[in-house]
Amino acid sequence: MHYVVQLVLRVILFVAGIALYVVRPDQLDITANLGLAHGLDFVDVSFVLITADLFTKFLPHAKIAMGSRKQYAEYHVPTAQLFTGGAKERREHAKRLILQAPALIEQRAKETRQAIRETAQGVAEFAEQLAYSIDVLRLLPWPEEDLTATERLRDEIRRARLREIIPVLVFWVVFNVAVGLIVDRIWGFSARFALLWTLFYFVFDMVCVVLWCPLQLVLMRNRCCTTCQIFNWDGIMTVTPLLAAPCWFSGLLLLQSLVVLARWELAFARHPERFSEQTNASLSCANCKDKLCYLRKPFTPRSRIS
Repeated sequence: MHYVVQLVLRVILFVAGIALYVVRPDQLDITANLGLAHGLDFVDVSFVLITADLFTKFLPHAKIAMGSRKQYAEYHVPTAQLFTGGAKERREHAKRLILQAPALIEQRAKETRQAIRETAQGVAEFAEQLAYSIDVLRLLPWPEEDLTATERLRDEIRRARLREIIPVLVFWVVFNVAVGLIVDRIWGFSARFALLWTLFYFVFDMVCVVLWCPLQLVLMRNRCCTTCQIFNWDGIMTVTPLLAAPCWFSGLLLLQSLVVLARWELAFARHPERFSEQTNASLSCANCKDKLCYLRKPFTPRSRIS
């Protein structure tokens, strides 16, 4: 529902933009209307909403899907494929767990009491909150030294990701350049049109999450948004049209989206194992809490690592 509400709000913003483009095109002038010197106008509202969406990408506990949060270490639940310590190390790890058991039990009991105190809803909501608060997958403290991915495994993950993202990258560049040239040839490309085009992408980003994603269907063929390798590319893809309309509005949004993109890509470069469901159990259907496939059914899972 959180994403459905976002979709509705973005549709309203886009429809308002179309209406202004027809009756008051000056209200979409991003080269002159940014800032409160002229009062709060449509350009300011658009800037704030897009910036707010970009800002959530830096908040590990924001109400966004696991597809975006998988870059953070706390959401990396290692699979058996990453436990490389050998039989001896596993025995030592079991001994450590036994010694730590009293502290673990006390901590989980404390979390349970806290969840009960904070829950004042019905039985069903209480059970859902309790299950979310006490994630059994994170009960065991996995030592980092036992869970390092080998370079061979990381290379396999990188190759699998390249096969997924390169077609999208090529398509996105060619498609936007072609549309921009066509619009410029027929009507003349303007900063106002750049804002309207950006708002269309802002809406379609949420359509891809909630209803239907052509990039997934035609190019990536991944299972769902949780395993999507370009989930946090949405910022730079949304503001792509602003590249043709340089001004403070476009410059600030492009800078923010580039920072989001750089953070995402650096996280993958350092820890590719967080981005693959073969090495991160948080990305599996069994552990999914987002349920974004409620309206858009997932593809049949296929192995991304050969």
